[in-house]
Amino acid sequence: MQGKDLKATLAKIENGEYYDIWNLLLDIASGPDWAAEIKSAATTWKDYLEDEQDYDIEDLRDYSGDLANNECEDYYNNINRRVQALSLWASNELDEDVEELNSGVSSFPTLTDLNSQYLYSAMRILFDAVADQIFQHTEKAVSA
Repeated sequence: MQGKDLKATLAKIENGEYYDIWNLLLDIASGPDWAAEIKSAATTWKDYLEDEQDYDIEDLRDYSGDLANNECEDYYNNINRRVQALSLWASNELDEDVEELNSGVSSFPTLTDLNSQYLYSAMRILFDAVADQIFQHTEKAVSA
């Protein structure tokens, strides 16, 4: 599927058409902060995709990790603010992801490390959810 077609679907998400994204997110995902994160993820995807390049769902899922990692390259105070605003500390699913990220680490992670890991895990899920929906709904629109 071409990037320009995926971008057309992303524009709809930026304008508030969420498709089934909410159902693919964490149980704690709700409210205006999460809605803003969905729209921001759509904008990030639009900036990342090339118009004439072809993508499949596996390409998008591969890129999700890079995009999620980029979300953690911020000032620690901004990361902490987002973790709190999105209530990431309240998700058992993220607890399991962060525990897995720290598997085999010999030292205890700092609060800054943990905040970054919670944000990474949540953003990975968000970027995957947006990727899933843009691919699915672009495919429907192109084949219609």
